[in-house]
Amino acid sequence: MLYSKRSPAKTVLHCTMCGREIIRGEEYWVCNGSQVCAACFPELARRELAPCREICGKELRR
Repeated sequence: MLYSKRSPAKTVLHCTMCGREIIRGEEYWVCNGSQVCAACFPELARRELAPCREICGKELRR
């Protein structure tokens, strides 16, 4: 069996929201096709949970 001396191709991940490189060992989130770093996670959570958002005192009255 022959082995190549070249190292395997390195896949570089980038945060979909800010474009920063996500380095090996760093946690990130994958949601709806986006790869999001820890710094951008709060914004991702706000976007994904926007349909659940309420404003106290502005609830729908039936």
